[in-house]
Amino acid sequence: MHPPRHALAGLLMEQGHYEEAEQIYRDDLGLSSRIQRCAQHPDNVWALHGLVECLERRGDKVELSIMQWKLIRAQKLADVPITSSCLCRMKTAALSCCA
Repeated sequence: MHPPRHALAGLLMEQGHYEEAEQIYRDDLGLSSRIQRCAQHPDNVWALHGLVECLERRGDKVELSIMQWKLIRAQKLADVPITSSCLCRMKTAALSCCA
């Protein structure tokens, strides 16, 4: 199953709503207390990809390096190349850490 949060956040990013998308990725990764623990997906490669893209867009430097490291680790475990936060995204993001 694919969590609908990834699709929602991906679509928000397509429309330029990066702040809202960032919050959804944080929720999915369990970095906020807005959703129940059983619905969180810590270190999920899709959500990490989206969060990294949001952090890059707003120019974060401190948290970005931590999340980039987590994303690279998660991508090494993936069985397919991950080029966006959701396969539903029309545009793929070329992230500086992983391109």
